[in-house]
Amino acid sequence: MRQVTWPGRTVVTGQTRRRWAAVLVVVAVFGAVPVVLAHRPAPAAGLAPAALRDRITASAGRAYHGYAQSAGALGLPPLSHLEELTALVSGTTEMRVWHAAADRWRVDVLGPGTERGLYQLPGEQYRWDYAESQLTRIVGEQPLRLPQAADLTPPELVRRLLRLGAGDRLEPLPSRRVAGMVAAGLRLVPAAPGTTVAHVDVWADPASGLPLQAELTARGARRPVFVTRFLELTLAAPDPAVLRPPGRTPGTGFTTTSAADVLAALDRWDSLTPPDRLAGYPRRDAVDGVSAAGSYGAGLARFVAVGVPGRLGDEVYGTAARWGRRLTVPGADAVLITAGPLSLLLVRAGPTYLVTGLVDASLMQRVAADLAGAVA
Repeated sequence: MRQVTWPGRTVVTGQTRRRWAAVLVVVAVFGAVPVVLAHRPAPAAGLAPAALRDRITASAGRAYHGYAQSAGALGLPPLSHLEELTALVSGTTEMRVWHAAADRWRVDVLGPGTERGLYQLPGEQYRWDYAESQLTRIVGEQPLRLPQAADLTPPELVRRLLRLGAGDRLEPLPSRRVAGMVAAGLRLVPAAPGTTVAHVDVWADPASGLPLQAELTARGARRPVFVTRFLELTLAAPDPAVLRPPGRTPGTGFTTTSAADVLAALDRWDSLTPPDRLAGYPRRDAVDGVSAAGSYGAGLARFVAVGVPGRLGDEVYGTAARWGRRLTVPGADAVLITAGPLSLLLVRAGPTYLVTGLVDASLMQRVAADLAGAVA
């Protein structure tokens, strides 16, 4: 296997303060475009699906570094303040990944004429925009944050999907060569009613359990709508120097923000708390202590509702109304956008609510009616 070494610079886009609502959409970011895979026949890995799942779950601390690619074909329109989400699920993202431990890693995103880097260190995170020479330090855990490319690497995405579908049926898949390795396969078939996901196919290194590739297929689709995979991979610890963010030098911008500040700001919007029940499902806090965001449903039919304040809510709704299908809901304006398996609902009934998940239109219609009734 060829081992690749990259230079030490990195990148990550700057964080727009007003896009906090997009944070919760990340739980639904699983979609993307089919990738044509050229691979040699692979010998059988000889590992039962349940055993492979257990090894995947236990692989979070595995060290590795490599080059990954995610590709999405959801066709999500360019919604106001959700541009980064659109790019993640409706295009191709090239990533360099260095992972030493769960709290020490780096992901660079490569684009035309740009490079953006994300560094995770114990208790803090750094975002580096090479083109803008801007370094941002984020202190503390981030239960609320914008969607980011690091969520779509094969290990991160697969482990998230397996957690959501913990009780779903597993089926064996033939082995496949991924990044030069023989990978064992399994298929996750969701059991929850209302989900738009037909199945999720996963391939992982049978020895370490590290996920190497994932494909998500929507119900009614003949091919995957999202693929993430490693193109090159080395199962060894990266050079510690690569994990250090760039130093502060003359001409480099530097800012510091605290995750606690974001949570404190959201606490002031308790009037936007979603209802206790939506479409028959009880509400759980999407983030402990933050009432403005609620999680509903189960498994891959889970969806999130978030109150969007003031002018931001009006802007997001206005953009969605230009692209989506209007729903008939007494006492409210509602618009639904479907992009592959992803559904995104905006309801304006005094306050504005954004609801998103891998759920079907009939469930979203019930959600819209419940939101309108809750504020009537």
